Amino acid sequence: MNSKSYLKIIFLFVIFLLVVTALINYIVDPGNIYTKYSSNKNKLTPAVYIKKLLESNYGLLMPKNTWNERDLKKTLAEYPINYDCAIIGSSRIQQISSNRQNKSLVGTCSDMKNLSVPGATLEDYLAMSNVILKNTEFMPRTIVFGIDPWSFNFGRDKRWVRYEQDYLEMKSTLFKRHPSTHLNNNSNKDLLINLFNFQYLKRSLSVLFKTDILIVPAPEFNHSKGLDFDVMLKDGSRIFNGLYINKTKNSINTVSGNDAYSKYKIIANSFSQDEAIKIFKKLVRHLKISKINIVFVLTPYHHSVWNYPSQSIVRSIELIEKKVHEIAEQYKARVIGSYNPINIGCLENEFYDSIHPMDTCLIKLESNMTVH
Repeated sequence: MNSKSYLKIIFLFVIFLLVVTALINYIVDPGNIYTKYSSNKNKLTPAVYIKKLLESNYGLLMPKNTWNERDLKKTLAEYPINYDCAIIGSSRIQQISSNRQNKSLVGTCSDMKNLSVPGATLEDYLAMSNVILKNTEFMPRTIVFGIDPWSFNFGRDKRWVRYEQDYLEMKSTLFKRHPSTHLNNNSNKDLLINLFNFQYLKRSLSVLFKTDILIVPAPEFNHSKGLDFDVMLKDGSRIFNGLYINKTKNSINTVSGNDAYSKYKIIANSFSQDEAIKIFKKLVRHLKISKINIVFVLTPYHHSVWNYPSQSIVRSIELIEKKVHEIAEQYKARVIGSYNPINIGCLENEFYDSIHPMDTCLIKLESNMTVH
């Protein structure tokens, strides 16, 4: 066999592997981010899950790679019950709860729907706000935005496209016109690239032969120890599984270089975008016109992050915290918490990892509050 034929075979084999990878990821779709044709879907719907969640005593189990959390949180936002606060943000505020053993924001919210989702970005803020405002008979008195260092940027996570229509509707409302599809096209490009992602393929293969999903109520349990699976509590907050809690215990490390950019969703020397800040301000103004109070929450990063002041993440969080206070002053909003754990009184052993504080830390957030 000559070298030309050999290269041709190798080329065709690589193409075959890429096509197979893309097909498996698209059809199995463990994160439920592509289409309704996912093979790991079952007859149960997010509406059924949320109904059973609200009827449960201790929450429901959340096995990995089963439900798309954005589907669940949108359904929870739409559910016709009265509540005081809507919590919008990333996984960094998923522990904020009015239902867990250590309640947080008790001076701000009597009861809440925690609508936070993994990797939430500015696009998620707009989409979830639109869902909330459409549920006109059951709107909250207050919306609490968990602001992350990447929040004042577009395109820092692709998962928001799950409720793309709500994002487009809110953007259209804010600008009184149909929004550009430019950002949407960029996100679709990211989703296409993800079809060839090896890590996503591993997730696909892990659930390919799973049986149908069941909705299983959690038993009464110690929130600090967790269960075999994550648990969603009745207010939408999350309890991490016991394996994750034990794995991260006493093993917190900070990251640097390119790893930091990926983990913290930041881009060196580009910590915010003027257009993104402009749109966020429009959103805040629109919500206030709708008679909704606005509160910004800054959850701390672990002390180990602050031990390396030259890192981009430290420069980023310092700048963004200052920007949050500027926006709060402009719109007469409250700022609760701080990215710096010392400002709140959080201890080094009150974190799951470098970016996720425990409930014992979060109950201290209101010790650092600024009313503008």
